[in-house]
Amino acid sequence: MDSCMIKNCSDEAYEEGLCAQHSIEILKKVVPETQTGKKIFKSVSGPCEDISTKTQFMMHSLLVHVDKFTDSVISSFNNIFNLTKDESIDIYRNMSNKYLNKQNNQKVIPLLKKVIELNPDDAESKYQLGSIYFAQEAYDEANAFFDAAIQLNPDNSDYHFARGLGYEQKKLFDEAVTSFQKAAKLNTENPETYYRLGIIFDFQEKYKKAVEYFQKAIDLNPKNTDYYQSLGFTYESMDQHKEAVNCYKKVFSLKKPSL
Repeated sequence: MDSCMIKNCSDEAYEEGLCAQHSIEILKKVVPETQTGKKIFKSVSGPCEDISTKTQFMMHSLLVHVDKFTDSVISSFNNIFNLTKDESIDIYRNMSNKYLNKQNNQKVIPLLKKVIELNPDDAESKYQLGSIYFAQEAYDEANAFFDAAIQLNPDNSDYHFARGLGYEQKKLFDEAVTSFQKAAKLNTENPETYYRLGIIFDFQEKYKKAVEYFQKAIDLNPKNTDYYQSLGFTYESMDQHKEAVNCYKKVFSLKKPSL
């Protein structure tokens, strides 16, 4: 790990051999100021000064592009600008989106938790955090955040669908069915919701219900081979072999490469 080039500074270097604090301080000094778009900021060593929108943008860009992000960066930024809570939330959210795009979940988790700490009513961040825990197979933690998101926004079908997946992984099938059915009521156009209901009902040997929901999924997405294959398996369980064969033929026709 390289240290900042500034004498007597042992902080880790980010951009051009400088730590976050010194990068910000140098940007503040070298970027030309304009007479418009100014904002009052708190000087570390003196009274309040003006700073242009251009400098604000560059400082914000520095934070967004730093690869190793810590709360100390926000603290450094706040030593220059008098950040509002919304501005701090925006920075943490931008950083979390950056790492989400990179699929770096370990860095996303503390950033989303910081967003939630600053704004406990942020349902989407709680949903995102639940989705990360779900991907890590931490289903109890995932459902806790899905529940919290639903409490804030009970009409979001994605939240109910995600909670259903969490229950399904925990083999809490009745709870999963309730969540999936709520998701289906809120969004009648998502075939995956009906497919998951079909899977559960097939597992529970409620074959007629399974057929009903697999067919609903197929009606919405008639080119998905998984739907036909699962429906075929259910028909086999019902000893309806002709219908099962028709499903498997459909799978083969959909997978057959076009000439």
